[in-house]
Amino acid sequence: MSTTFSQALAAEALKFRHGTPVRLAVLMALPMPLLGAMPYQGYQSFSAWNYWYTLFLPVTAALVVACVAQADARLRMRGVLGAGAPLGCAWRAKVLWCCALLALANLIVCGIYLACSAFTVQGITLASTLTMLATAVVNTVTVAWMIPAGLFLTVRFGMLAGIFIPLALQIVGAFAWSVIPLPQLFPPSAATVIPTSFIPVLPSGEPLSADTALGEALAANGALTIAGLVVCVIAAFALTAATAAWFAHSEER
Repeated sequence: MSTTFSQALAAEALKFRHGTPVRLAVLMALPMPLLGAMPYQGYQSFSAWNYWYTLFLPVTAALVVACVAQADARLRMRGVLGAGAPLGCAWRAKVLWCCALLALANLIVCGIYLACSAFTVQGITLASTLTMLATAVVNTVTVAWMIPAGLFLTVRFGMLAGIFIPLALQIVGAFAWSVIPLPQLFPPSAATVIPTSFIPVLPSGEPLSADTALGEALAANGALTIAGLVVCVIAAFALTAATAAWFAHSEER
C-alpha cells in the first residue's frame, strides 16, 4: 500500500471516525443478532443472521455509503480536493473505508452470535468460530459492489439515487435467487445463496432442516461458491476502478 493511499485512507477514517457512518454501521448490526442469537433449549438458530445479510446489511451499506458521499458533496469535495492525494486514489480510499465499516458491522453480528454460542450444548469451538468468521467475510464481499456504485450515484445524481438504486438491485436480486440459473455468480443473489455453504439456514430464512435437499444442493458445489466469491470481488474492483476514473476525470475538468 503506497504512502499516499495510506494517508488518504487515514484521512477518511479521521474524518468519519465519530460520524454518522460509523454509528450506522454499529447500530444497524445490533437488532437481528440480539433478537435471534440466544440459543433455545441449548441450540442456536441462525435465521436472524439470514435476515441481517438479506435485508439489514443492504440497507446499512446503502445508508453508510450515501452518508460518506453526501458529507463530501455538501463541502463541494473541498476535503478531498485539499487532501493532496490523486483524486482516483482518494476515491479508492473512500471505497475501502466504507468496506471497512461494512466489515465492522458483520463482525459485530458474528461476535454476538459467537458469544451466545457459549450457552449452546456444543459451546464455543474452533470450527464454529472459523465458520462464523467466514460468514462475516462472505457477507462483506458479496455486498461490496454496492459501495462504488452507491458513491458514484450519490455524487453524480444525489443521495436518493445513491441509496435506493443499489438497494433495490441488491434486494430484488437477493429474493430472485431461485429464478437465476447460477445465483452464486450474480452478486445480489450470491449474497443470499453463498452463506448457506457456511451456516445452516436456507435463503428463505428457514432452518436448513426445513429443506435439507435444497440446502445441501446449494452448499455442495464448493467450486461454484468460490467462483461466486471471485465474481463478487471482480465486480467490486471493476466498479471501483471505473468510478475512480470517472471521479478523477470529472473533478479535473
